[in-house]
Amino acid sequence: MIYFDNSATTKPCEGAVSAVNRGLCDTFGNPSSGHPEGIKAAGELRAARGTLASVLHTDSKSIYFTSGGTASDNIAVFGGAKSGVGRHVVTSAIEHDAVLGCFKALDMLGFSVTYVKPREDGNIHIEDISAALRENTSLVSIMTVNNETGAISPIDKIKIEMLKICPRALFHTDAVQAFGKHDLLPEKWGVDMLSLSGHKMHAPKGIGALYIRSGVSLNPVVYGGGQEGGVFSGTENLPAIMGLAAACDEIDLKCETVREINSYLREELIKIPNAVINSPKDASPYVLNVSFPNIPSEVILNALAGEGICASAGSACAANKSGESHVLKAMGKSPKSAIRLSFSRYNTMDEAKTAAEYLKKVIPMLSGVVR
Repeated sequence: MIYFDNSATTKPCEGAVSAVNRGLCDTFGNPSSGHPEGIKAAGELRAARGTLASVLHTDSKSIYFTSGGTASDNIAVFGGAKSGVGRHVVTSAIEHDAVLGCFKALDMLGFSVTYVKPREDGNIHIEDISAALRENTSLVSIMTVNNETGAISPIDKIKIEMLKICPRALFHTDAVQAFGKHDLLPEKWGVDMLSLSGHKMHAPKGIGALYIRSGVSLNPVVYGGGQEGGVFSGTENLPAIMGLAAACDEIDLKCETVREINSYLREELIKIPNAVINSPKDASPYVLNVSFPNIPSEVILNALAGEGICASAGSACAANKSGESHVLKAMGKSPKSAIRLSFSRYNTMDEAKTAAEYLKKVIPMLSGVVR
């Protein structure tokens, strides 16, 4: 099997699997309990928080564990918007549904929402973000790396523009697809909140985290016993948290194999007649989106699956909806014939060559059948 659907989820690394097992069997206490087992669990929780803080170059007091990227996005967007000073919020038209769904709900609650569109190159430009800002803007949420095209947003420039126009507004970024693949510097960039998910970087599913800059206060979205500083109440999922910390220990930010795979596939797939590369030239090397006009995405994906090659048409979270990519639509491209190939450090050049050769053979055949 060739697994090129790592933007949907990744295979847990051995360290994460071992840590989860240890958390289930050896550290099963409730971190809030005062007895020895609880104290031992609290120690593991504290250590994991420190590990994640180190990855983000921040203090452990800024790290709050959640149940995943969706929970982190909801806490940040709703908590940030309702804690803000105005009723205007800004996001992009190519955000993950976990963010877009929140902004649609904010719209229904009476907030004014501005959606910044990507330009023809597929990128969100800082000038367009700046033009969307108002004096009464209370929240800006722009993703770090797009999950469908790999487009990288100018996260390091956004707060600078906000300080000129709406200095009291909060800045959130969904960094789920960047976590473990690109260096994240929330404090340097002026980010107020940053969302993370474990299962996109070889940690377990059902675990995520939210960075909240020191001094930022959010209205709670989940109420309960006050765990995680009241940001996400409920007993912490310690085995998954330990798995996340273990996966952090294996992060490789200089994975040249992924870059080589992406570059090779770009060069080979564009040789197929009518093929269109949808990912920007400067996109994250972990994602490559390509269209083969007039051939439905599901036809291509079924052909790939028949050869043991796993890919997707876009976000797995949209699979149970229309299946059409809102990201490609916002870019002015047709989503009906696009596929997404997404990579991890476990992929090889031999896999890329096998996939490229098969696509070069099968796409002309499928084109003839569909016509």
